[in-house]
Amino acid sequence: MAKTLLLILLLFIACDSMAQKSKSVFFELAGNGGFVSINFDSRFNHSEKGLGYRAGFGFIPPSNSFGVSDPAIWTVPVGLNYLFGKSRHYLETGLGATFYFYNGNGSDFWGNTEVKKGTGIVFIPSAGYRYSPYGKAFQGRLFVSPLIDAEEVTFYWGLSVGFKF
Repeated sequence: MAKTLLLILLLFIACDSMAQKSKSVFFELAGNGGFVSINFDSRFNHSEKGLGYRAGFGFIPPSNSFGVSDPAIWTVPVGLNYLFGKSRHYLETGLGATFYFYNGNGSDFWGNTEVKKGTGIVFIPSAGYRYSPYGKAFQGRLFVSPLIDAEEVTFYWGLSVGFKF
């Protein structure tokens, strides 16, 4: 399933990149992709604002708390976003989903190892500020998001830096 999803995302990005729209690539810390992610963002119209989408790949490193280690988690964040505002300063709202998967060895406090494998999805709405001047330029984002899964809702912030082309 992960390979099929990856192929669909790559085809969608490749087709969209041929159109003359506002596009960007950004590095994100603590965002929809987990600890770190690289993302592609584009508008559906030829304006700097309005409806757009994002897709990327992320990583959450293994945790090692109290002698317990877990495998790394790989993520695929996707979502829709909408930019409100004028000139370079925008309010960004978004609704996304992050698919995650992991596969590796984990160990408990006593050193017993077991294979840990799984997949899942979390829903992540967001709201924040986007600095995005017209044309090819630096782009920055600062936002807050609730992470919504089957068990709880957790709020966190994120920061992105990238380049528009």
